[in-house]
Order: sequence, then C-alpha cells, then structure tokens
Amino acid sequence: MHLAMQISLIESRERFRELVLDFLWRQWSALGVAGSTRGNDVWLIDPEALLLATTTFGHYEPRLFDEVLDWLNTNSQAINLQRLKNLAEGSGQRSVLNGIAAHLASRTSNGKWRTLLRNSKPAPATELLFPGVPVTGPADDLFAQQGWQRGPVKLRQLSQNPDPNQVTNLLFKLRSLFGVQARAEVMAFLLSHESGHPAEMAKRLAYFPRTIQSTLNDMERSGHILSGRSGREKRFWLRRDEWRFLVTWRVPKGEFPIWIDWASRFAATEAVWKFLSQVELEPAPAAVQAIELRTIMEKLSPQFLRENIQSPPGASGGEFVASVLESFHKLLG
Repeated sequence: MHLAMQISLIESRERFRELVLDFLWRQWSALGVAGSTRGNDVWLIDPEALLLATTTFGHYEPRLFDEVLDWLNTNSQAINLQRLKNLAEGSGQRSVLNGIAAHLASRTSNGKWRTLLRNSKPAPATELLFPGVPVTGPADDLFAQQGWQRGPVKLRQLSQNPDPNQVTNLLFKLRSLFGVQARAEVMAFLLSHESGHPAEMAKRLAYFPRTIQSTLNDMERSGHILSGRSGREKRFWLRRDEWRFLVTWRVPKGEFPIWIDWASRFAATEAVWKFLSQVELEPAPAAVQAIELRTIMEKLSPQFLRENIQSPPGASGGEFVASVLESFHKLLG
C-alpha cells in the first residue's frame, strides 16, 4: 500500500499538470489565443483569474505562456487592472505577473500596466522561467529584473480579439458596452443568478463592498435593475428577457453563460498543485499525505469546498487524497 501510494502521488502530479494545462489552453483559445484547442464550454470566462492561474502553471508550457503574452499585447485594454491586483493578493505568482506587466508597459499603447510595477523592486534572475529550458544567448532583461531567466520574447502576432458571439466571452461584450469596470461584472453576475446581495457580490467579484453597493445603486436608477428586501438584506436583480439581445450564440434555449467563481477554483487548483509538488511527501505514508492535504484544503473558501469537493464520509489516507484529486479532474475536465 505504501509503495502504491508513492507511485500514485508521482503519477498524480503529472496527470494533474496535464489536466490544468489542457484546461488553460482551452480557455485561452476561446478568448482568441492562437491554438487549435476548442471546447463546448457554457460558462463565463474570468480573464483576470485565468491570467493569474497562467502565471503559476505557464512555467510548464512555454508556448502557452508566450501566446498569452501575445494575446495581451493585442487585448490588454480589456483587462481590469484593479481587479487583477485585488485577485493577485490571493493567487498567482506576482513576480511572473510583474514580468508580463513590464513587457506590456514597454509598449506605449499598454503603458497603464506600469501601475502593477509601482512597488516592485529589481531582483537578480535566479530561476528559469521555464524549468528544463536553459537560456542560450541573451536573456530577456524585463523578466530578469523580476527574478526570472528566459530567452528574448518573440511575439507571433497571431492572437485575435475575443469573439463576442461565443457564450464564454460574455464578459468582454459587457466590458465593451459598460466599460472595463465593476458594472460589467455586476451585469454578468445578475444575468446568471436569480439575485445578488452587494456584500456577497463584492466578495465573489473581487471588488470593495462600497464599490459594488454604489454601482448597484447607480444602475438601479436606470429602471432596468430592480431591488427588494429579504429580511434585513437588500437584494438586486434584473429581468433577463430585457437583455436577450445580448445572446448571439447557439446554446440550448439561448441561455446566458454559467457564472463560476474562478478565483476560488484556481486558488484551490494552485493549492493542490503545491501539495503534489512537495517532493518530501512522495515516500510518506498515505495518512501523512492526507493530513498535509487536509491542512492545505482547510485554508480554502468553505463555500468552494462545500460546492465542489466530494469526499466519501469518513474518508482518510489514500482514499481522501484520491477523492480530492478526482473532484478537481471533474472540475477541470
């Protein structure tokens, strides 16, 4: 049993990495990154959460990393930098994000990305950005200043704008209509929920509560956003039929995309990857591995765990580890 778990943990790490990278390719391809991967997903893509996940897992797929950088060079104006900074406090690798920001800021049209570098300090390049890919010839100076060694960035300029007629890209359509600000996220949330409470929405959308409350109050004055009290709570909603003109994709019943808390899902994915990457756990007994994984999972969003992690009652040891990994395969498969 001990040996079986040792082999399982090693194999699980490779399988998990392939799963996540395939998923990231699928999501970025839906947004217009040059690639052959396409999916039939019916959920709303969160570009800021997706970018932060890429700063963690892009190390293991250089082509994806550089294609995303190429896409950002074309579509950086559609990224909400304030929201990106808010989410970066809990996920992703900030030094890698800073390297990306430095590259984008070096181009005049993307100068606003300098705001991400305001408090960064130059660091010696000590690690390979892409493990196993040695740097031969001149290194990239901008990534080197953030502590990462890599070769020069060469953009292929094959990226496209997000297709507004894909269900996954509704947020980009809303940002084009309402601006790259909280209004777009508020609309996306209300179009996919029965109603929303400002505090709940602020937490899930990665904004300050006052921002969401003010935005909802302003939008309510249009007459298209409604509100009412449920006990002490004031909740907001809209009439979806009034917004059916936004549906320009072919999915069953012409529905709006499913809203998913990608920030929590990706943060949990990174946590599991951290667990699988602990080399010292490979020879450990299954019970020790399970204790370490439980400790990591307890730090995650309780709501995420309730909604997404399916473990048999009383599961322990290898059974618990296997059930958690299987839950993530279902989430990202």
